Amino acid sequence: MKRKIILIVLAFGFNILWVNAISGTNSLASNLDIVIKTSAQEKLNNSSIMKEIDVMLRTDLEFEGEDSVIIGKKIDNYLKNELSGKGEVIAKYSIVNEVNPYLVASMIIKETGCNNECSFLVKKCNNVGKLYYNRDNASEMACYGGFYQKFDTINDSVKSYAKYIKDNYYEKDLTTPSAIASANKKKYDVGWVYWINNYMTKIKKSVPLEK
Repeated sequence: MKRKIILIVLAFGFNILWVNAISGTNSLASNLDIVIKTSAQEKLNNSSIMKEIDVMLRTDLEFEGEDSVIIGKKIDNYLKNELSGKGEVIAKYSIVNEVNPYLVASMIIKETGCNNECSFLVKKCNNVGKLYYNRDNASEMACYGGFYQKFDTINDSVKSYAKYIKDNYYEKDLTTPSAIASANKKKYDVGWVYWINNYMTKIKKSVPLEK
């Protein structure tokens, strides 16, 4: 009889321990699931893809009172081939970086020739600004092992170029074609200033086409 009572007590104790163990495991799994989901969501929210979506969905972006979508459509009038339809991307990332979208678009056209036939650098490496490759930066790739940078997409290159213009020129109060040219005497000349001003004027005065 005593033996039976002891066995019953042991069985009851074991069941309690088993239930607690399951409950603890479920609780741990639930907490871990929350941590994993939260971490994954934070990573997604901080990713370049999410940031790109956020910028492209913004409806409050303007330059000198002009809506970014309208500016983008005007820029599209002068973009062909690989850059066709990228006017809004150029406009919005220029405005986000607080630089003149007409200036950025004009510099891209001059660098790429995409108002007619896009350059090799655009076609093969998505590089719209002849941006150089930094081998000390692990996030960058070389374009066929050369001096220029390779981008995953045209959008990535536009974002980098707009930021490049802000960091290297606007932050130094170089905000006009002539000022930029003066700071790059070895790279640009009077002809470059003429063409940038010419493109800027034409794009700004153009009529945005509905597509």
